[in-house]
Amino acid sequence: MAPHDSNPTSPGLRPCKRYITTHDSTGKSVYHSTSPELISKKSGLTRSYSVASVPAVLGNEVDVAAYKAVDGAASHRAPGIVPPSPGAYLAVVDLAPGQSSLMHRTVSIDYSICVIGEIDHKLDGGETVRLYPGDHIVQRGTMHQWINPTDRPARFVACVVPCKPFDIAGEQLKEQHLANDTKPKSKL
Repeated sequence: MAPHDSNPTSPGLRPCKRYITTHDSTGKSVYHSTSPELISKKSGLTRSYSVASVPAVLGNEVDVAAYKAVDGAASHRAPGIVPPSPGAYLAVVDLAPGQSSLMHRTVSIDYSICVIGEIDHKLDGGETVRLYPGDHIVQRGTMHQWINPTDRPARFVACVVPCKPFDIAGEQLKEQHLANDTKPKSKL
């Protein structure tokens, strides 16, 4: 089976190839022959795969059909950064040289791994860590920004899982996106 390529927004990065496994009629493990194309999103974010629930329902190719659908919580075309609960998705994010995301927070726990280049992960309090390939962040609903501080493209991969909103300094966790160089008006 030929893999499907994503079209990175950053020149210099090879396209990501995604393979989906399944079983043939004898129960042998094989690569799925009808994997949908990866859909590029804004800011270099590509939804590589989604499931509508955790634990995922894999029997009878239910997950593949839901991902290939034009709409629905697990659709490759679903809007938003965070899948509806209780789903999860895998994202591939490309950052061009010098590119940064908005300062933002989501109602999720994200497991993000730097796979190519160097990426700064900055918190709203000003703290920053530099990630190199293999380094990872466990992002727990905090305000943060992704920055490529170099003259080379960078990529990270994230597994995004919704979380239950919780109280932070007297306010309920909610999704937020700020223009760069602005501070939140509230603590959330």
